[in-house]
Amino acid sequence: MKKITLMVLAAALITLGAVRVKAAGKNDAPEQIFKAKCSACHSDEIALHMNKDRKGWEDTVKLMQKKRPNFISDQDAKIIVDFLVSQSAKNGK
Repeated sequence: MKKITLMVLAAALITLGAVRVKAAGKNDAPEQIFKAKCSACHSDEIALHMNKDRKGWEDTVKLMQKKRPNFISDQDAKIIVDFLVSQSAKNGK
């Protein structure tokens, strides 16, 4: 009986851990896309310390798309802009 209880408990903990990893990975996706695309050309710290509103970030990301066509997709650009806007809000910008 103890063995079965331990096996069920272990399975539950493993499942819970897998759910947490998936959730963390999903939440980190915008930051990972930002880092992969933006830090390919410059330090990501540059963007994280700039004070821009949504329009400013949209214009900046469009400019970056023009510099490296096919590197930042329109879908990635939207994710990057949303991420940068959220970071600006967190930093009180």
